Amino acid sequence: MARFVDLVAVEGPDRGMRWSVEEGAYRVIARAEDERNSTLQMTPDGDRALDKEQSQLVDSYFQAKSPQTRRSFKKRGPDIVLRDGSVSRTHALVFVDKDGASVVDLMSTNGTKVNDQPVRDVDVKPGDVLWVGKSKLAVEEG
Repeated sequence: MARFVDLVAVEGPDRGMRWSVEEGAYRVIARAEDERNSTLQMTPDGDRALDKEQSQLVDSYFQAKSPQTRRSFKKRGPDIVLRDGSVSRTHALVFVDKDGASVVDLMSTNGTKVNDQPVRDVDVKPGDVLWVGKSKLAVEEG
């Protein structure tokens, strides 16, 4: 597996945009702030804050995958912010480790799909297509 993967928007308002996720890090896929009054909470680093349930989901996922290698897997990269109103404020996360890339749905309203199949958490590889809201992101080896 590469030291990072790229997500490339192939459909949706951000078509053509590219985001990288490096090995040892994760990034949250989120909706861009809209003009309406928003209760969006931010971290001190300027990323979207995960609520308590989402944080517990992330922690349990990392621990279940491999307690030795993923327990300390906490390096968060900048959020991947999509201008797609059907994407949740904190929709999903993507991470890369020495074993590959994975996607975890963060209890989003509209769900997350990989290759048109609904998923809660799944390993992904180059060539897979991630659907969040109305946006499609192709997974490419970096």
